[in-house]
Amino acid sequence: MLSTRNIAALGFMTFAMYLGAGNLIFPPYLGYQAGDNFLSGMAGFLLTGVGLPAIALVIVAWVRGSDNLTAALPKPLATGFWVMLFIVIGPAFIIPRTITVAYQFSLAPFIGDSGLVPFSIVFCLAAILFSLYPAKLVDTLGKWLTPVLLTILTIMAIVALLYPSGQVEVPSGPYVTDAMAEGMTQGYMTMDALGSIGFGWVIFRAIESMGVKCPKAIAKYTFIAAIMYATAMALVYLSLAYIGVTSANLGTDFSNGGEILTAFTHAHFGAFGTMILGVVLVLACLTTAIGVTTAGSEFYSRSFSKVTYPKSVWVIMVLSGLIANVGLAQLLEVTLPVVVALHPIAIALLMIAPLRHQLSQTAVLTVMATAAVFGCIDAAHILGVMPTAVDNALTAHLPLYHYYAGWILPTVVVLVVGWTVSRMSGYSYCVDNN
Repeated sequence: MLSTRNIAALGFMTFAMYLGAGNLIFPPYLGYQAGDNFLSGMAGFLLTGVGLPAIALVIVAWVRGSDNLTAALPKPLATGFWVMLFIVIGPAFIIPRTITVAYQFSLAPFIGDSGLVPFSIVFCLAAILFSLYPAKLVDTLGKWLTPVLLTILTIMAIVALLYPSGQVEVPSGPYVTDAMAEGMTQGYMTMDALGSIGFGWVIFRAIESMGVKCPKAIAKYTFIAAIMYATAMALVYLSLAYIGVTSANLGTDFSNGGEILTAFTHAHFGAFGTMILGVVLVLACLTTAIGVTTAGSEFYSRSFSKVTYPKSVWVIMVLSGLIANVGLAQLLEVTLPVVVALHPIAIALLMIAPLRHQLSQTAVLTVMATAAVFGCIDAAHILGVMPTAVDNALTAHLPLYHYYAGWILPTVVVLVVGWTVSRMSGYSYCVDNN
């Protein structure tokens, strides 16, 4: 049985892995745009931006491990999914972006772009150092880095509450008439559900490293970690959004949340505020990079006999550092559609997981194919490459297409039909590849 201190540390570790720079930058801009409709906009955002990832973690706990999410798939397909997921959220997308964003808000305001290479080296070495010792990840993130990060964010929240930077303004853009729906769309677009699926590998390993071996107990503590993550993240999002909603006196031409946070910290803390914001964003990016690297390395070392955990950590971070310096912009153009298309597939796996013993493999593959096809359609919509005539037709006839979630209804319908047919045919067990 874990002590209260260890449970708290586990929850903080889980929270830290999710809290990347994007999670810090978006809420202020939502608040800035939502204005009077701040509460309804944030309600929608929290529902999909926090609720969906938390539910994903709960399902991971329910099926007792991320690897069991793909148990209903043929082994080659399951392995292919995980490889693609960890490449995309690792060196091909998330980690290089954490490096560049951390630099942009820490050293770039003082020395420009000239220090990106040495910064990348130091950042990657720090991430490697922490990632090489996954058994100590709870101590590293849960007992040290996260408390520092939360302390700074708490100070910013208190200052915002006591000394707001302006009155609440009228909403703008889509938040004028459809604030909650827009908030839900933006929360969905954080795609943190992908993180939940990957981080399940880390959380289960961390709990085991604390001496818990019983599968039911591991699932219970994962569920507790999900609740703690959701509570802490919701409070952080609300605090940051409040900074945005009361930012009228800081300026009126903000284009993103990073500009709002920069103006806020400078207004209340002077030049030191820029340094404070830099520390917050560097810590947030570092914890996310550590979490993603650890999750990917855990998968590779378990799935491929010739790949060791330390070797995987080094390869992931070296590739990430190189990409951050020489080809991130070009790579993002290629990987962003993959990230967007993977998200519906990942959520479809979450929907299938609790029913996997009641679905035939044909039903499972049909559901996955449906999510993949309509996920690609949504990806084309999000990226703005859908032909106008097709776009108009889909907007008129495909529910939720306007909110970049047109895959949901077809996938749910196919899942229900597949489950019904499987039940009628007496199917009660799906081959488990784990």
